[in-house]
Amino acid sequence: MAQKTEKLKGIIFDKDGTLFDYAQVWEEVLKEGIDSAFTSMGKQTQHRAKKAMLNLMGIDEQGNCLPKGLVFTHRPVRILRRFLTYCLRYRINAFKALKAYERSVHNSEVLLSEKLRNMDFSVQQQLFNRLKEHGYSIGIITNDNASSTALFLSLMGIDGNIDFVCSRDSHYKKKPHTQAFFAFCAQEGLQPQEVAMVGDTVTDMLFAKRARAGYRIALLSGSNDHPSLRKQSSILYPDISYLLHDQRLFDGE
Repeated sequence: MAQKTEKLKGIIFDKDGTLFDYAQVWEEVLKEGIDSAFTSMGKQTQHRAKKAMLNLMGIDEQGNCLPKGLVFTHRPVRILRRFLTYCLRYRINAFKALKAYERSVHNSEVLLSEKLRNMDFSVQQQLFNRLKEHGYSIGIITNDNASSTALFLSLMGIDGNIDFVCSRDSHYKKKPHTQAFFAFCAQEGLQPQEVAMVGDTVTDMLFAKRARAGYRIALLSGSNDHPSLRKQSSILYPDISYLLHDQRLFDGE
């Protein structure tokens, strides 16, 4: 149910796991990044450790997202503790593993480009066009970096409909801090209760709740944390396609 009855005029989206299914896009990239990292450390035959790393990040062997994956949490201390525990268990040099992994993922844009060009984003394009037709201001607030974010939005064919982008490289504090939310509101001349937030993690919902967003929409296409998302959101959907029929967004149509 909607929190308030004010007319919505703005909408903010998270990116990974919200605009698209997280595992569908990132599983192959993460696997390749992990393989590359282990090869650079001379540990390419440690298959159990590589599988465990993929699980730690948030994807299982069947390509399903794991709610407790590191990519779905915003708590640095918890991330560090679990990463170090993993390194101790599998006798991995934590510093070398982190550097090798960051380097391999940083170089993943070629693979991402190829994958995104072969995906169908017609639903997302239809949704963003419809939102614009209804006068919405649209923002993207993500913890991904600026170049990767720009690549995604361009290849998805929705970049022309976006009014505000905040990435990891922006000067705003990361979610769930509300700084970027209020920057979007200030730029577009909106009140918080006139803005909907769409995300796939508890972090996204906490971000919206702290900012007093007018509508919190959670999707199961990312962290897949059904119990927590249902508790923290105004409404819970399987994926972004359901927004096309959301009566709160489109005035009861």
